Amino acid sequence: PASMRLRKPREFQGVRSLGHRIHCGPFIFQCHVSECAAVPRLGVIASRRVGNAVKRNYGKRIFRELFRRHANELPPGSELVVVLRSHFDRHSFEDLEARLLRACGTIRKNQSAG
Repeated sequence: PASMRLRKPREFQGVRSLGHRIHCGPFIFQCHVSECAAVPRLGVIASRRVGNAVKRNYGKRIFRELFRRHANELPPGSELVVVLRSHFDRHSFEDLEARLLRACGTIRKNQSAG
């Protein structure tokens, strides 16, 4: 739902400047855990360098679905920004899912250590 998405440029900038960045090959995973947010929230950035509108929207739909399936893998209050790269569509859904879960595990491990 819309309540679980980052909407405003200020929200994206906050995550991008304060968050932990993980390069995952076909996408960049940035996560910031804030105390004020209760549910995990997602924002997807697909610039025109990724491809045409069809390809950009396809990527956004894929990552919204992955987020919907695995939002419980993130610490409470997580704000997540996924930056798509132009070659994301060369990877299978299962590969993208595995990379996202690996990044979520890294965030959880860093959160529990810090």
